[in-house]
Amino acid sequence: MSEERVDELKGKMGAILNLKKAPSQNIVFFHLLGSGKTMTVREIAGEVGLTSKATERAVAKLLEKNLIQRTPFRAQSYTCDSKEILLGLLLAVSDLTERMEKRGL
Repeated sequence: MSEERVDELKGKMGAILNLKKAPSQNIVFFHLLGSGKTMTVREIAGEVGLTSKATERAVAKLLEKNLIQRTPFRAQSYTCDSKEILLGLLLAVSDLTERMEKRGL
């Protein structure tokens, strides 16, 4: 895996960890990730209990952070690439394990 790709995945993991500071983004991200569905803003809002405006803002921020993607086959719908997130998490766990071993833990 290239250094550029590793840095990209580390950036995504950092963005995910910071979602706790943005509750609506956190809710939308984990809903899309957990459902595995392609959804519109209206569908997301209806399922998670946020207003359409709050959901729209959260989706815009998540797109900006590259944590979710627009889907090309369904107009104005979004999805979360679970394989990408899993790869990032495995990389983060690997880094954490390496740091712990260096400290003798």
